[in-house]
Amino acid sequence: MLYGMTNRLPWGGTADPRPIWRAWDAFGMEGSRMIGYWVPDRPVKTGHDRVLATIYVQPSRALGAIASWADDPVAITPAIDWAALGIDPARATVEARAIDGFQPAQTFRPGEPIAVESGRGWLLEIRER
Repeated sequence: MLYGMTNRLPWGGTADPRPIWRAWDAFGMEGSRMIGYWVPDRPVKTGHDRVLATIYVQPSRALGAIASWADDPVAITPAIDWAALGIDPARATVEARAIDGFQPAQTFRPGEPIAVESGRGWLLEIRER
């Protein structure tokens, strides 16, 4: 997701991409503006050199793809440019929707640390409540 891609069908191994495709559809990926982790003024930064974040932006909401290349599990506290996303931080929520075979459902408060396992990541929807 850091590069806007997943496995394709037919896939090798056990990685079925359909649950992530459904998550894309639920968010409304079509028409989103992708801002990659390599963009210096990206609106979400992880604060960790080996944990990267690419953001897909829609009006008043965003989908963050976070991935870790750290050797061990880490806790990151994303630095979010709320104005750039058009979101009021006082009314914001950061939510990981359940994606079969990828991530459990979990809600984070803005400013709350997020645990990221080595070699894993999150898809986080950032929006107003």
